[in-house]
Amino acid sequence: MDLTLLKWVALRISIGIVTYLGIKRPSILISLLAGAAAFEISVTWFPLLEPLSSQTVFSLARILTFGIVLAALWQLWFEQEKRQKLKVILTLFLSRALLIYIAVGAFSLLYSVGRGQTVIEVVRLLTFFLLYLGVCLLADPNHALLPFQVVHWVGVALVPLALYERMTSLSWHLMVNNRVNATFVDSNIFARYLVLAMVANLILQYFKHVVWKRSLYLGSLCGLVGALAITLSRSGFVTLVIVLVLLLLLIPRKQMVQPIGLMALIGAGIVAVWPIVWQRLLTIKDEFGAFSERKDLWRASWAMFTNHPISGVGLGGFQKMFLTTYSSFWKGGEVTLSHTTLLTIAAELGILGLTALALIWFALIWTLRSLRSLDKNGVERYLPGVGYFLWILTIFISSQSEARFFEDPVLWISMGMMVSLSHGVEKEKEDTSRNSVQRCSSR
Repeated sequence: MDLTLLKWVALRISIGIVTYLGIKRPSILISLLAGAAAFEISVTWFPLLEPLSSQTVFSLARILTFGIVLAALWQLWFEQEKRQKLKVILTLFLSRALLIYIAVGAFSLLYSVGRGQTVIEVVRLLTFFLLYLGVCLLADPNHALLPFQVVHWVGVALVPLALYERMTSLSWHLMVNNRVNATFVDSNIFARYLVLAMVANLILQYFKHVVWKRSLYLGSLCGLVGALAITLSRSGFVTLVIVLVLLLLLIPRKQMVQPIGLMALIGAGIVAVWPIVWQRLLTIKDEFGAFSERKDLWRASWAMFTNHPISGVGLGGFQKMFLTTYSSFWKGGEVTLSHTTLLTIAAELGILGLTALALIWFALIWTLRSLRSLDKNGVERYLPGVGYFLWILTIFISSQSEARFFEDPVLWISMGMMVSLSHGVEKEKEDTSRNSVQRCSSR
């Protein structure tokens, strides 16, 4: 059978399954998207639309993203309760902070050096914001652990593939410096996903009381640590350490200390047995995330920020400015896109963009605090909330060396799940208060 025909069949089957689930089980699409984010290789499974731009390439993640958005619109059309819930969600601090950031990006159309790219970036942000709203509307707080389970087991499933790739040097995408990337384009993004899987493992372990189940999770945790080691990703190593420290601070319990201690022992063993890992770690100070190769990008970003401190050069305008006005910083390398989220935002949106980003972080912290104050035993909602917060932090820290912060669908899933958990707790509290008042009135 012709390969192109097979790709069209795969596309139609994928869209059909997503459509069916969007009608029958829309909440499960959220967890499937969290897993599909790992399969960047899926762009090779579907046909290319030659007349259109590369922005319209099909992938499992994009199909599921639109599936979630359309499923949410379907429910909004038929359910009054969902429309009321949407009104509440749009008034939340986090939703407003996200809209402010998008508005700042849209405002940059007035002065952007590349308006076409700015339009594309604004449309992308709006699409992801719709994904966030879709997650808020479709998520079931009673199954808040399901995305963790999917990401964890997808990460575990990629471990044998990573080992095979390491031993054979075979990869679907060009390997750089013999570093494994599994189903991802880049080894650092693969490392990011492994850290997400480790966070999910630790959160899930807390709810496992049967000995053999905890042993299973401990064993899979060992595999994830080993896979992270063979990625040789310095940004992955640093991200993991920071996230684990914060996890201990946010959840200072014995159930967390034991597996994290085991991870430390495994890491020390890997470093002792495999010297190349230690050599990579020693270069973090001078070359964290391969920054030494991108100093020209840093300098250009800083120059753009200092020359346009308030509003920047326009959303998505970094590359064009780097190759034209600030071409003196370019040394002829292949990398012309900024790979550092904070510097990218500073260069493209200036102080306005950085302020909007700070508002988003304040809103996330506020949401997490509300979960802690509303969740009586601190387990049912707060613990998953911590997991999603650390997922966001993982993506943010990793994006300082490989970008992909707002472009990562797991970010928007995590924010939506935090809102879903928080809104669910608040609703339960209101219902409890209402029932108490009714009982008092009846007396």
